Amino acid sequence: MKEYKLISIDLAKSVFQICAFSDFNKIAFNQKVRRNKVLDKLRNIAPTTVVMEACYSSNYWGREIQKLGHTVKLIPPFAVKPFLIGNKNDANDAVAIGEASFRPKARFVSVKTIAQQDMQILLRVREQLQKVRIMTSNQIHGFLSEYGVFCAKGHKSLMITLAEALAPESNLLSPIAIGAIQMQSDYYRELKDKEDEITKRLIMLCKDSPLYHFLLSIPGIGPIVAATLISSVGDPSHFKHSRQFSAWIGLTPLQHASGETSRMGKISKRGDRRLRKLLIHGARSIIRWVKQKDDKLSIWIKSLQKRMSPNKVNVAVANKLARISWAVMTYQVEYHAK
Repeated sequence: MKEYKLISIDLAKSVFQICAFSDFNKIAFNQKVRRNKVLDKLRNIAPTTVVMEACYSSNYWGREIQKLGHTVKLIPPFAVKPFLIGNKNDANDAVAIGEASFRPKARFVSVKTIAQQDMQILLRVREQLQKVRIMTSNQIHGFLSEYGVFCAKGHKSLMITLAEALAPESNLLSPIAIGAIQMQSDYYRELKDKEDEITKRLIMLCKDSPLYHFLLSIPGIGPIVAATLISSVGDPSHFKHSRQFSAWIGLTPLQHASGETSRMGKISKRGDRRLRKLLIHGARSIIRWVKQKDDKLSIWIKSLQKRMSPNKVNVAVANKLARISWAVMTYQVEYHAK
């Protein structure tokens, strides 16, 4: 079996580009390989490090390549772009992936397990159903308002208003409007039922993970946020410390420094925007009840409220939640407010 220092692969639908680096980072070969021949090609190479971009189908190929004894690392595409030299083609892309992985500050993404991908699929489907359900709800609100029927925010208020407006003895709507809104109402209920079913399935799937129970002990972290953390992060040991973890989510400020001047700007918004959004929503739920509590976290939030705007406080608390989540997942202990 041939030995190489590193193998970089540029993934595609049917034809992959495999580039091998020998000692002193020299290119041993850089060739195209059909998709059904990739594993055979790697099977004839001694176990080494295989690097791919974290993109379409990378987790599947990462798991299959790991079975061959190789160490698989996924690198974010934005970290590869600066190392692309020459024209944009598969050969140059494969070389750029390898060269980016040699950098001292290169950061990699762990290969997701089947359980993580199952959680992620359920979360994505639930998010889409929720988006369509809210769109349908807004449309129903608009239709009802055109006939002088106004409804407060929330699922319960909408159901009560629809029951009153669509009742046979009600004269609030015309016969045509009743038929159209009834169809949208049934569609809304169907979306809500599917969303609730996926949520239950997601919770059942997460209960098999020990990290899930530790994360639920953190204030502001519910089942959906915990499932998103588990499916997105996987192994928290990939991050050296909690600040690196919060920076990966995009909750740390941008720095503009030159010489003796250093200014901190807005948050970077890097990483998983869904996870960042959920942590900020979780932070809002904590801040809402902070006046009634006197634990260490609540006292810290109260001190922030005296010198910061509400939005900055929300982001600061979300950053704190991210750091606490990293500590809970790393040390596998429950969170204690005291």
